[in-house]
Amino acid sequence: MVSCTACSMINWKKLAIAIPITALVNMIVLYGLFMNPISQEVIFSESLGQSPKLVSVWTQIDPVPQTTSLIPALVITPAIFSFFFAVLYDSIPGHSKIKKGFAYAIILWGTIAVFFELFTPLGLFGEPLHLLVYELGLWFVGMIVSSMVLSLIYSPKQIVNDQ
Repeated sequence: MVSCTACSMINWKKLAIAIPITALVNMIVLYGLFMNPISQEVIFSESLGQSPKLVSVWTQIDPVPQTTSLIPALVITPAIFSFFFAVLYDSIPGHSKIKKGFAYAIILWGTIAVFFELFTPLGLFGEPLHLLVYELGLWFVGMIVSSMVLSLIYSPKQIVNDQ
């Protein structure tokens, strides 16, 4: 049988509180960063060199993605990364909640955002590098905010040593 020693240290009550709050914050922040009129103008601007293929996928080719189709990713992903935050808590660099939140944000950014942006917008659609950097900046802000909220809410179980 497989055992998870880190799982015994998970504060399930705090995690149950952190997941919906982090998911809501993640959804609001990332949606707000990417879907606001300024970002939409920049991201979909063919005059800034955006790939016509990327613009077509988002605006013309059926089925055109709906903003509601983004909600599962913006809700389910934070539930998963919140669970892993709890499992990996002791291994995340830093001794304060702020430092752990920041370190975890960098981990998430490097594994989620960088992979996605390099694979899909750059690799599949040929997005130019300056727009890729802009989007990675948006992702960085979103991951920082979401990870900080998660870190400020969650705390592991405390070990009581009987001596």
